[in-house]
This record gives sequence, C-alpha cells and structure tokens, in this order.
Amino acid sequence: MSTNSVYLSYNNYFLDYNKDSFIMCVGYGKKYFTAKIKSDILNGFDKCEDTYILENLGVVKKVTYYNKEKTLLITFKADKNGITVLADADIEGVFEYDDSYNILPMRLDKRTHVTRTSLGNGVSKYDNALFDRNQDSAVIIDGSDINFGFDFEKNNYTLFGKCEFTFLFKKDIYAHNFCVPYGKINKNNTFGKMPPVGWMTWYAVKFDAGEKTVLENAKFMSDNLKDFGANTLWVDWEWYHKGFYAASEPLHYVYLQPGPRDDGVDTFNPDKQKYPNGLKYVSDKIKEFGLIPSLWIGFTNETWETDYIKEHPEIVLCENPSWVGIYFYDITHPTYLNDFLPKAMAKVKEWGYDAIKFDTLPICMEMCEKHHEKLYDKSLTTFEAYRNMIKKVRELAGDDTYMLSCAGDNHAVVTWAGDMFDAARVGLDIFEWEEFLHNCAFRAMEFYPMHNVMMYNDPDNVLVREEYNTLNQAISRAVFVSMLGMPVTFGDDLTKLPKERVDVLKRVIPSLDITPKDAISRVDKTKIFITNLVVNKKWENYNVVSLFNTTEEKQQYEVDFDNELELEKGKYHIYDYWNDKYLGIFEDKLNLDFDECETKVLAIRKACDIPQIVSTSRHITQGAAEIEDTFFKDNVLYLEANLVKNDEYKVALFVPDNYKIKDSGKFNVKYEGDIAYLTFTPDATQKYKFEIKF
Repeated sequence: MSTNSVYLSYNNYFLDYNKDSFIMCVGYGKKYFTAKIKSDILNGFDKCEDTYILENLGVVKKVTYYNKEKTLLITFKADKNGITVLADADIEGVFEYDDSYNILPMRLDKRTHVTRTSLGNGVSKYDNALFDRNQDSAVIIDGSDINFGFDFEKNNYTLFGKCEFTFLFKKDIYAHNFCVPYGKINKNNTFGKMPPVGWMTWYAVKFDAGEKTVLENAKFMSDNLKDFGANTLWVDWEWYHKGFYAASEPLHYVYLQPGPRDDGVDTFNPDKQKYPNGLKYVSDKIKEFGLIPSLWIGFTNETWETDYIKEHPEIVLCENPSWVGIYFYDITHPTYLNDFLPKAMAKVKEWGYDAIKFDTLPICMEMCEKHHEKLYDKSLTTFEAYRNMIKKVRELAGDDTYMLSCAGDNHAVVTWAGDMFDAARVGLDIFEWEEFLHNCAFRAMEFYPMHNVMMYNDPDNVLVREEYNTLNQAISRAVFVSMLGMPVTFGDDLTKLPKERVDVLKRVIPSLDITPKDAISRVDKTKIFITNLVVNKKWENYNVVSLFNTTEEKQQYEVDFDNELELEKGKYHIYDYWNDKYLGIFEDKLNLDFDECETKVLAIRKACDIPQIVSTSRHITQGAAEIEDTFFKDNVLYLEANLVKNDEYKVALFVPDNYKIKDSGKFNVKYEGDIAYLTFTPDATQKYKFEIKF
C-alpha cells in the first residue's frame, strides 16, 4: 500500500485509493476491480487534504483536491452495505476475473415482462451485477449513471460512468432464492459448451419407433442437418415399452396398454421386435452417421416381474400399476444402489450410448413419499433418498456423460438434483399448441434463471409438422427454444417433413451458448412474449429481439427501445428475419402488426455512416452463429463466416449514399433501395473469407 494512499475496510470489504495516481482498488476479501477517477480538477491540482471519520456502523474517509478556485471532494465509505464512492467526477475501471467466461452480466433487482438474455459477455445498460457461476456469488454495482462493458483486449469486464456508486458482494444467490443445492453447469459433458441438437423417437413416431425408423432419421439428419448443427439422436422409452400400461387412476392418454409385458423385455433386454439387431448395433450405426447416440432410461421401476425381481424381491418397494409400469424399486436399498444400478448403467455403456435421459423420476419420488414406511432406510427423507440415488447414477455414468432429468411438471425433480444433472425437462408433453404454451413456454420461464447457470432448461421437443401447427406456430415453437439457447430436439419424422418446415429447423440450429440476464426474477406472462438477446462479439455488439404473439388473434404492439430493449439513445437499423425485410432506421419506438401465433425476429444494429451488415440468412441471430470476424477498413468490408454446403448465404448490407460497391468478390449483388443483397452458395461446409470493395 502506498504511503500516499487512503485505505478503509469493514468486515471483508476494503478500498485502497492512491491520491497521486487517482487509482482505487476495491474488493471483498480479494480485489475485484481497479478504477481511475477522472476530473479536470485533478490535472495539476494545488493541494490535497483528507479526513477520517469513524462511525458506529462504518468508516468514512474524505479526500479534497484544490485547483485554483475549484475543489473536488471524494467521499469513501465502508460499512455493512459495501463500499460507497461519491464524487462529482467520472470513473473508468476494469475487473480482475481470471475466468471471464463464467462471469455473467445480470440484473438482480427488477421484474420485467421481457426475457433478457446474453451471448458472449453481452452487457446492457440496466445490468447491475456480475454473477460468478463458479461460486454462486455476484458483485453488485448500485449507481444510477454507471455501466458495465467488456474489453476484448483485456478479456474482462469494465466499469465506467459517474463516480457515484456502491459496491456490494452477495453470496449464495441461487441457493437462497431457489432453495436448491447449487452447482455450476458442467461444460465438459458429451456435447461441450453448447446445448445438444438432435432427433427423438417419442414425439416423431411414438410406439412405432424401432431400428428402421431410427436409422432412417439418423441418415436424414446426417445428410441434411448435421452441417447446420445437429449432433445427436435420442432413442426414447419405446425400446422396452410397447404402450402405456393400465393405471390405478385415469390418465389423459387415450390408448392404454392393458397389463404389463412379460416377453422378457426389461432394463437389460431391449425389444427384439423393434430392435432386432440390438441397441449396440443401432448406436454403432448412429456413430457411423457422425452423430452421438443417446438413450432413454427409467431405472426406478420395471414393467413386469422380471428375473432380476424374482431373484431380489427385497428391492421392490411397491406394486403400483401406472403409465410406466407396475414394479417400483426401493431406491434406498443397498442391492438396488450397489448391484442393480451398476449393472443397468453398465449396459448403457456396453451398448455405446454417450448421453442419457432419465425418466420416471417424478413417479418414483411419489412412490417413495407414499410408501416411506416400507423403505429400507426410513431415516432418509424423499429428498435425501432421491439425491443419493442420482449421485450414484452420476458416479456410474461419469462426470462427462450428459444426463437429462425428465422432470415433467414436478418442481422438485427439476430443482433437487440440478447440481448433478446437465439438463432438466421442465414440463409435460407438448403435442398440441395449448400444451406447448403452458407446458413449455410458460414453464420454461419459471425456471429460466437457472438455464445455463446450473443446468440447461430442456423444453422437450420442437414439433413443426402440420398435424399440430400452422407455419406460424411451427416457426414460433422453433424460435422460442433457439432464442433462449435451450436444447433443440426435433420431434417429427424428418423423412416425411415438408421442405419448408425442415428449413425452419435449419435456421434455429445450432442452439447457442445463451445465458439469462435476470438471476432471480421470472418473466410475466403477456400476449406478446419478448426475448431480448444481447450479442457481444469482438466484431460487433448488437441485439436480436424475438416478439412472439402467443394468441390465436391478430395483435398490434409498440416496442419501446429504452425500457424494453435497453438501447442507448441513437438510430438503429432493423431487419425482420422471417419476412426477409429491411424495416428501416428507427430511434425510440417501433410499431408492429402480428398475425395469429406469429413470431417476428428482428436484428437491431446501431446505424453507422459506413457500409454495414444489417442481417444474414444463416441463422435467426443474423450473424452470431456463423460470422467469425468482420470489419470495414480502407473502403473494404472484410467478412469471415462458417457456411454450409449448398445453403445459399445472403447478406443484407446497408450502403450509405456516399458509397458504391466497386467489387463484390464472390458475391452476387441485387439492390433494393439502400440495401445491397449479397448472395453466395458454398460448395463445401467450411469457413469462407470475403472482401467487398467500395
């Protein structure tokens, strides 16, 4: 510490300010940011004085600079509320995080009807916190005219604005607000940093699933969707279920299978009629298509009195006819934990499946609660028994295996083991449109603050076929999931899907590494559901906004740039993606008309006085998925983009009046007013470099 410094602390809060360099270091236990105070008075000041005041609940130190007839008073305070700095001056600072990837800009104190999201350290003007998902903690900066930024050269967050703010450190944010055991999402799983994209048997073909259908869809996906981002195929529960079973209570399913199966099909033995060559053969074929095989499991119960149950009757907790079967295991029994589960999970690995979807968990917990007195270990609560079982499954699967919890509408299953699962399904089935709204859209919002922080929100399948959707509804389903960065799972027989609906799927994948910007607030339900995605790339900071008419009526809506989109004052280019239309330059508001169930996806970019990209065709984020770099220098627009073979790439380019394209390079050009549409069809899936000369 410098001899010409001001130091103050309270508990773990501290501030160290150098009166000569005007630089302060602020922290809680460790240094969090370094900042410099800026004012004309500090340029050649004549004199500096400081005073010390000890208060009952804190420490106050004041530093006064004198410059001719002007003075600058800086007040520093440390107390239980953190560090407060007050001065009629500006401040610029940089944070000192070693791992900026896991630091998420958020807001902790406001409820909104807009879903605020971020891609690539995206900061918006109303963020007041930097959340550390490594530690479930946040640095909060409370100041009316102070903002976060991100410096790509320093690879860290910055602080700038008026020097009037309070620094506060808060711990256990998710653990406290959601009453859950906190654990950071695992990015070293089967699918890496981005959510999985793939096809699932259940929604597409239900109980008609089998080897033939699976491999036909695997081939279609490999040929048509893999280069766009599809990477997995889920074999769902039909591999050892032939139908729903007779239930003790009425279910909403209309076709119940009377009685259990007794044909030797169980946890260890797939259905030979559906999978004649076995599940290992299927997984090997899926891998040959360049995809990852994933498998549904339901290792808490059986559909009939299997050989294993006959040998170990002591592990059966109860017989309860239900949609999934009859025999439920005692998940606290040592034989179940140390013999059955290891054997069952060994089969999954032997068959070659690299990701699992664990279903039957809600009804398993219901049985444990209902028959608690029959449990082997009655000292455990249902919560403890459930977590012990999932912990065992995680140990057997390994830390790098993607595990999806099929939680349905059970809040406990979604949250109780969120620190051990990679994802959790957040709602019931979503075949019909109303089911999608209530079991996917509105349910996802309840848990969205957890998404990509603790685990992925899994919205279940994206269905786009005409049986359940108009084209507007199909687009709205797909956009809703993709804009929130949730896993995209195709729920249609791809081989029978019309081309225009396959094209919808191509535009929403891959699902990107999108994080929430509100840690504790849940979004209010409205007729027009707004998602405001802040895209922060080295080459550009812009917004992508989706507006989803959740009603089956036409609607009108006025978008507020300040309160809803959090845009700085200025002029913005707006491009309507699905209608492929440049809307123009707007400043404060935008009025939109919506058809029934329509979603509009708008790219919103600050207007410049040089040629600039206003939209691209590859993905609904209009640049974020494929562009690696772009910049304008010496009258040349440079562009690097990862493109897909035979998929025409279209760039909408705004060209100011004082510019004219001289050489479009590889692009063909067509003009519509101020917009030049550049098109190029790649002959391979790879990175391309373009130069457009003006």
